[in-house]
Amino acid sequence: MVHGKITMKNLLPILTLCLVLSSVHRQVGATPPARTAQDKDLEKAATRLYKSALKNFKEKSYWEATRELIVILDFYEHFSRIDGVLYYLGESLYEMGMLRSSDKVFKYLIANYPQSSFLPQALFGLQRIYYNIQNYTESLKYYLGITTRYRNSKVLDGAYYYGGMAYFHQKKYDESIRAFSKIRSRSEYFDYALYSVGLAFLKKKVSHNRSTPFVS
Repeated sequence: MVHGKITMKNLLPILTLCLVLSSVHRQVGATPPARTAQDKDLEKAATRLYKSALKNFKEKSYWEATRELIVILDFYEHFSRIDGVLYYLGESLYEMGMLRSSDKVFKYLIANYPQSSFLPQALFGLQRIYYNIQNYTESLKYYLGITTRYRNSKVLDGAYYYGGMAYFHQKKYDESIRAFSKIRSRSEYFDYALYSVGLAFLKKKVSHNRSTPFVS
């Protein structure tokens, strides 16, 4: 159990322990155990803590959200919204710059809850992580996965934006422009995409001119 204040120093061992416990106690596809009165009480307590964590997350209090989400994992790994707990934990860790831990949480969610409604968001989280560490090839793998499998997902505009930026950094300007052009006008990424499209066209023009021999 988690007691006292969680600090940056002891967060990672706690997180690792929680994920190990979940993998030991739970087999994917296995029949869940019969619910007891204690389970119902734990479900109610976990629900209250989950709602508090979401409130803290929306208010950008990521440390507080992380602490509450880890408590849920530690106390009650059979919580009905455990995939949501993992997703918001991954996002909170990402927002705090703990990319390696965020990566592990997102991958754990994808591997153990393949039917979760949070799957596109987790894939988008991984796309952003690999973009941020400048592994553009790996980032684009997640981009292609999202845009191929989740055509109606709310993360699609973001996936196109980070995909376009990854192509841009690889100097694949045509692919970059195509990705940016698919972002919807009402998206929060639209203005950034317009600027990036202009920059991609400029880079493409400069690149083309440099490859053309000078003729006097």
